[in-house]
Amino acid sequence: MRKFSFLTLFFLSFFLAPTLVFAQDLASEVPIDTLTKYGIYDGDRLPPSFHASRRKLLLDSMQPNSIALFRASEEKNRSNDNNYEYHQDPKFYYLTGCLEPSSALLLSKDGVSLPDGRFVHEILFLQNRNPKQETWTGRRLGQQGARSVLKFDTAMSIDSLPAMLRAVLPKAQFFYYDPHFGTPHEPVLNDTVLLTDVGDRDLIKETYRNLEITTSLTHVLAELREVKTPEELRLMRKAIAISNEAHNAVIHDARPGWFEYQIQAEAEDIFTKSGAEYTAYPCIVGSGPNSTILHYETNRRKTESGDFIEMDMGAEYHGYCADITRSFPISGEFTPEQRAIYSLVLAAQDSGIKACIAGAPFQSAHFAALSVIKNGLLKLGILQDSNQFKRYFMHGTSHYLGLDVHDAGTGGPLAPGNVLTVEPGIYIAAGSPCDPKWWNTGCRIEDDILVTDHGPEILSIHSPRKVDDVEKMMQR
Repeated sequence: MRKFSFLTLFFLSFFLAPTLVFAQDLASEVPIDTLTKYGIYDGDRLPPSFHASRRKLLLDSMQPNSIALFRASEEKNRSNDNNYEYHQDPKFYYLTGCLEPSSALLLSKDGVSLPDGRFVHEILFLQNRNPKQETWTGRRLGQQGARSVLKFDTAMSIDSLPAMLRAVLPKAQFFYYDPHFGTPHEPVLNDTVLLTDVGDRDLIKETYRNLEITTSLTHVLAELREVKTPEELRLMRKAIAISNEAHNAVIHDARPGWFEYQIQAEAEDIFTKSGAEYTAYPCIVGSGPNSTILHYETNRRKTESGDFIEMDMGAEYHGYCADITRSFPISGEFTPEQRAIYSLVLAAQDSGIKACIAGAPFQSAHFAALSVIKNGLLKLGILQDSNQFKRYFMHGTSHYLGLDVHDAGTGGPLAPGNVLTVEPGIYIAAGSPCDPKWWNTGCRIEDDILVTDHGPEILSIHSPRKVDDVEKMMQR
């Protein structure tokens, strides 16, 4: 069966839904004061007051006579009748706390008059409850649950969204339609992003010639999300603590002969046992020659004595991500070459972390780390010309961290509440123009840094960073 976009349904509703109605919640008689007892909305999630405060800040920034529409992620098919495990769109979750697909949030700067006489600025649209379907796929919030669990004053059936749009768009001047692209890896966001479905965009402009479609709220959301609140930091510390535990277990247990996927499995086992819902990104476990591949995700090679392991793994807890990398010798002791490369990367990271102070440019950590690496590679004889550093260090040093592993942010001066990574690395593949003793050595050290008024705080400090501490943890 073909799936239609919200806007396709919206225009069909011109003919199919002549009046705006409140759809009946098919299971409204079923009490849903809370879903925590069913294990769907854990009690330690962000409180509804957090999401309400985010919506208020966004509404305050909207222009007069403007409407904003945010959509939930839809389920994604993996194969045949199997879907991938569902993951909510971070922007939608940030504003609502809702974990369900087929949902939408409508914000109106000037407010919307409802048939029951109420005047509201925000409406959550979501699926009706359906007891028969819930037997197969699990409980839904329904409109009553949206009010009791998420604390929305106004919740309506998603079926009524097209008619609502038809009622409000003719009176609006500006329409913010979420591009739904996700967050770019680059720290700087701009307003040039187009709609995902250009046909939808053109159809709206053709129908409402005086309506200006804008993505201006993208930058506003980036400004909000780059400064973490205490509620968010609580969840980030949890995700990072889980990830530290997993890294420590692997560093202690791994030995030559393990497959890369066994290292991944031990970490993910700890993630799950500790309550993390997902990995923040596919686990990277590169051994020997694979350690020089930045985003290696195959994880199938069998490790050998003498291999250097580059292990980049982080848990996601209630939507918030950790991002930690540790590098270590599978045999338990660094070779002289491994020690030299590791010590250089660690010195670069220390320099980058020190640069993470309030008011500093976002790229300060990168330039501080880069200077150390260029000079160090020259001293080791691996580089003859410092301008050739990209052969061995080809990526940026920092990105924002939060609801996305590469989180939203403006790339402006660092401010208290920013959380960013500092992750310099050196990758010397076989065949590189240097002494072969350095070949097949990939090393990255990555930590999650909170910018405070008193300097940087290493949130992921509880996994070993120094050479002696790594070797000590590897003692069997």
